[in-house]
Amino acid sequence: MFKTIVVIGVTGVQGSSVADAFLHLTQWRVRGITRNPSSPAAQALTAKGVEIVKGDLDDKQTLFPAFDGATAIFSNTDFSGYLQAGLLSKDILQGRSPNKYAFDREVEQGINIAEAAALPNTLKTLERFIFSSLSDARKWSHGKYARVYHFDSKAEIIRTIQTRFSDLAARMSTVQIGSYVRNWQMLPPLVPQKQSDGSFLVQRTSAPEYKVPFAVAHADTGSFVKALVDLPPGKNLLGVSESMSWPEWTRLWGDVLGVKATFKQVSADDFFRDVPGPLRDDLAEGFAYVEEFGHTGGDPEVMTTEQLGIDVPLTSMEEYIRSENWSSVL
Repeated sequence: MFKTIVVIGVTGVQGSSVADAFLHLTQWRVRGITRNPSSPAAQALTAKGVEIVKGDLDDKQTLFPAFDGATAIFSNTDFSGYLQAGLLSKDILQGRSPNKYAFDREVEQGINIAEAAALPNTLKTLERFIFSSLSDARKWSHGKYARVYHFDSKAEIIRTIQTRFSDLAARMSTVQIGSYVRNWQMLPPLVPQKQSDGSFLVQRTSAPEYKVPFAVAHADTGSFVKALVDLPPGKNLLGVSESMSWPEWTRLWGDVLGVKATFKQVSADDFFRDVPGPLRDDLAEGFAYVEEFGHTGGDPEVMTTEQLGIDVPLTSMEEYIRSENWSSVL
């Protein structure tokens, strides 16, 4: 008897990793939800064996048939897309900041997913609901960091599920994916900068001693989700591939690529000087929050793979650096 995992956002960073992991398991079938089944990414997944269905997280009616017969659901919501939309068009904000707009829209997405997953017909077969989350920055920092919207939106979705959808909550586990190793592709200040002498400079606001919980999300998210599907529900996992400081990462990066590389800590004002205000506010507070309170905020219910006593195949930083295409940097 085959089992079915439904992957929301199957063409994205996390979703595609989950699909790849479960495609290798003979007892599982993978159904992926995407807004555009004809996209090249969706077509490539179809060729691999993923059943691609059209679904829109803003229209919960489209999710009802997609969840039919699901054994497990991987839920992944989108903050950054809405933030970008809010930065581009003030007309959609309705008096809100772009950050608050993205917060509200992501929470709406999460509630739509929960309502569809909590239908009696879905719950008949559903054993695990795995939600990709982040810690509640406002709560765990005791209000010190109140503008980390892309963290707090996911925490708000979890609260809603726990209060409104108890049967779904009883099947839920969460994964908090660490700092994406490919964040450098998203924002110019994160890119190693080539210097006039041919060396490279990596700049961050983090203190040199801070251990970053790096996640090779495009490769390892599937391993984290598979582990949670196998465990009893009610688990909260910190998804980290390897932790190291930025100076350690910089030295490793230089050694692997055969270049000289150094790390420099800079102020948030200098680092985010050319970043749009709303995005700067969210990221600057987010960086400060995780450095002071940790990626999980110190939440005792969120555990590492070691604390859960599970063996998960992960990608080391050296393996990631060797496998990555750095041609645009070098």
